[in-house]
Amino acid sequence: MIPAAFDYHSVDTVAEATELLENYGEDAKLLAGGQSLLAVLKLRLAKYGVLIDLGRIKNLREITVVDNSFMIGAMATHNQLGTSAATEGAFQAFRDAASEIGDPLVRNRGTFGGSLAQADPAGDWPALALAFGATIHATNAKGPRRIAVDKFFTNLFTTALEQGDVLTHVEFPRLEADASSAYVKIPHPASGFAVAAAAVVLTLDDGGTCRQARIALTGVAPTAFRAREAEAMIAGKCMDAALIRLVADQIAETTEALTDNYASAEYRQNLAGVVTRKAINLALKRSRH
Repeated sequence: MIPAAFDYHSVDTVAEATELLENYGEDAKLLAGGQSLLAVLKLRLAKYGVLIDLGRIKNLREITVVDNSFMIGAMATHNQLGTSAATEGAFQAFRDAASEIGDPLVRNRGTFGGSLAQADPAGDWPALALAFGATIHATNAKGPRRIAVDKFFTNLFTTALEQGDVLTHVEFPRLEADASSAYVKIPHPASGFAVAAAAVVLTLDDGGTCRQARIALTGVAPTAFRAREAEAMIAGKCMDAALIRLVADQIAETTEALTDNYASAEYRQNLAGVVTRKAINLALKRSRH
C-alpha cells in the first residue's frame, strides 16, 4: 500500500528537529531508520502530516568510548554496533544482538535509538539497555533531560518520551574489567523478532563467585523487563549448573507471558527459561574466571 500524503523535512541539527516538533505537535513524527515507521505508514495503521528525518545529523551516529563505558548516538545503526570496537570484551552482547537483527538491509538502515523509542515488545535493544543499566538522553524545546532505563519502557510500544522529545544518545555506565555478557534469542521464523530473548551481564570474582548479575528479557511480556528475583538468586553465589537451572526455572515459572498466534503464554514462559540459561552459560564461557 501507499502511505497517506505527508510533508517531509530533513534536518541538520537536533535544534531544528525540536523546533519542528514544537510547531507541528502531535501531527509530526521523527524518522530515524524507518524500518518500523514506514511499514506502519504503508499499512495505514498510523498517519502523520509531517515526517522529520534525522538522518543528516552526523553526531547522532557516533559511538564514543570513555574509560570502559560508552555512549551510543541514537542514529547509530545495528551494523555499527555489531562491528564497533566499543562492543568488544564486556559489551559482547551487543554484537550477539546486532548479528541477529533482520537482514543486511535492516542492519544497515535500522537505528539503535529508533528501536528503543519504538519499544516493540519483541525488539532486541530494549533488553540490552536494561541489562547494561542505560541512561537515555533526550532533548526538546525546553532543553535536555535524562531518563533512567528502568523508567523508560512503560507499556506496549510506549516509553517515557514525551511529545516534542528527540532521543539523542544513550549512555552506558562503566563496567568492571572482569565483566562479561551475552544475548541469546529464539527468533520468530518469519519476522526475526524475539519470541523470547535474554541479555545477561555478569561480574565474577577470582573464585568464580558472582559479585553482580543483571538479567533482562524481551519478546516475552508487554515490555522488556529486568528479572530482579533471578538476579538476587545469583548474586554472591558460586555459579554452577544447579544454580543456573534454578534461576532458569524461576524465570519460567514467574514470568507473565504474552500469547499470540505463534506462541502461547506457557510456551513463552518455557522459552524464557531456556534463553536465560543459555545466555548465562555463554556469559560464563566468556568470563576471564
